[in-house]
Amino acid sequence: MRKSDKFAWFIATLFVLFVLIFIDQRIAGVFDKHDEKRVMIDIRKGESLSKIAQMLEDSGVIESKEIFKFFAKVTKTEGKLQAGKYQLSKSMNEFKALDKIHKGRVILKPVLITEGLTYKQIASRFKETAGKDSLLIVRLCENKEFLKKNKVNAKNAEGFLFPDTYYISDETSEEEIVGMMLKRFSQELPDSLFKKNEFGFSKYEYIILASMIEKEAKIDSEKPLIAGVYYNRLKKGMLLQCCATVFYAQNRKGGKLTYNDLEFSSPYNTYKNPGLPPTPICSPSLSSVDAALNPAMTKYLFYVSNGDGTHTFTTNYKDHIKAQRD
Repeated sequence: MRKSDKFAWFIATLFVLFVLIFIDQRIAGVFDKHDEKRVMIDIRKGESLSKIAQMLEDSGVIESKEIFKFFAKVTKTEGKLQAGKYQLSKSMNEFKALDKIHKGRVILKPVLITEGLTYKQIASRFKETAGKDSLLIVRLCENKEFLKKNKVNAKNAEGFLFPDTYYISDETSEEEIVGMMLKRFSQELPDSLFKKNEFGFSKYEYIILASMIEKEAKIDSEKPLIAGVYYNRLKKGMLLQCCATVFYAQNRKGGKLTYNDLEFSSPYNTYKNPGLPPTPICSPSLSSVDAALNPAMTKYLFYVSNGDGTHTFTTNYKDHIKAQRD
C-alpha cells in the first residue's frame, strides 16, 4: 500500500471514529446544554421530519436540525414520530428529543372519575377537565355496537365505566377514553368473580345492585348491611324502595323524596316496580360490588339515615317508623 493510500485510510478511519464518538456522546448527553427552561411543542399529525426539526431548533430545544434528522434516519424513526403536545427542555440534546417524540411521551392530563357517577356525569367530567366532546362520549356509551366490541352486552355503559384516575392527552380520542374505562372494568371485575346466587343473578344484575348500594351507602362498613336488606326484601317479595333509583329516574343528585316522587312513573321507581331497576344507576366502587356479592347475613328489612353518613337498621316497619322519628 502506498504511503498516500495509507494516509487516506488513516484519515477516513479517524473521521469515522470521530463521528462514532460524537454520536455516542450526543446520546449519552455530554453535549447537553444547561438551560432547564421548559418549552411546549405542538406536533400535528402528518408534519414532516424537516418541519419538526426546524420547530425544535427555532424553539431552542436542539442546536442542530441536521443532527436531529441524521439521528432520525440512522435509528429508522423517520416517519414514526408521534403527534401531540410535548413538554421539552432546552437542556435536551437531539437524540433525547427524538426519543421522546418517537415514543409519544406527550403531556398527559389526570382526570379523576370518582365512584357513584353516571356515564353522563363522567362525560361532563372529561369535558370540564380535558376538553373532550361530552356528547360524543355519551353517544359512544349508548352505542350497542361499540359496547359489544368492548365486550359489554347492555343497553348502555352505565355501571361499566370503572372509577379511577385516567391520564390522557389532547390526542386521546373519545373512543379510546370509553374503551380504556370499559377495559379497566373487565380487568378489575372479571366474569369469574360473579357466581350465581339463589336468585340466579347474572353479572349485570350484580352490577345493578352494586350501583344501588353505592348511592345509598356513605361508609364502606355499612355496604354489606344495605346489600343484606335488599336481599332480604327480594326473598320476601317486597319492593326494594331504593331512593337513589327514583333520583336517577328524575335526573336528580339527591335530596328528599315527597309522596309525589314515590308515584313518579318510571321503571326505575323501585317504590312502584318490583325487583331491580332495568340498568345500573351509576359506576359502583369495588367495595360496593363486593357487598353485592357478599351481603351481611341479617334479618334487617329497613334502614333510615341518621344524617351523619350512618344508618339505623331495623327488622320491622314499626321500629323503622320509630327510627325515622328519633
